[in-house]
Amino acid sequence: MRYILYACVIVLSAISFTAGAQSEDITKINKQLFERPWLDNSIHDLYTYKITQIFGERPAKQRHSNLGPITNITYMSLDQMIIGVDTMDIVEEEKEKLKEKYKEEAQGGCIQLFIARTIESNANFRWFFIVIRGEDDKEKIMEIDLVYQAPQLPEANGWWNYTTVFFPKVVETPFYVYVNDRQSQYLSDFKFMISKK
Repeated sequence: MRYILYACVIVLSAISFTAGAQSEDITKINKQLFERPWLDNSIHDLYTYKITQIFGERPAKQRHSNLGPITNITYMSLDQMIIGVDTMDIVEEEKEKLKEKYKEEAQGGCIQLFIARTIESNANFRWFFIVIRGEDDKEKIMEIDLVYQAPQLPEANGWWNYTTVFFPKVVETPFYVYVNDRQSQYLSDFKFMISKK
């Protein structure tokens, strides 16, 4: 009886340890990104990182439901991306090519960006660019222009789009991610802080 109890404790410990490090196929959209618009100062735990939306919430009647425009992100380290390749249903040779690509092009990991808009053209990534700033939020580490990508057909939240943005150089946590829309009236549209749990 004592042996069975001891074995159960070991198995449960192993499950809880590996669950925190679990990664997924980066081509799949994490459900937390498209459920609903995030509110300012909300914290979301994704892939062992805390994503805090600092600002970006727009005044609207429906902002507490899943009907408003959405701009949500998550971050994955290079190690998590490489582990995630093993979850993909592709041949081993393709997995190795993908791992090499990530090592060359995403040394700093990646963000996954999901947006939804009521107007089709507003959900095209050609209007968006990403700015990464360090822990002090002063120095710009990098700026990445997104390219033309037509949005997908409307669902519950309207026209939607999703992309993965590679960071070509290493970024230390915590850091800030600004998601900016060239069509908006704001200097910066959305600001997120990425930090370790």
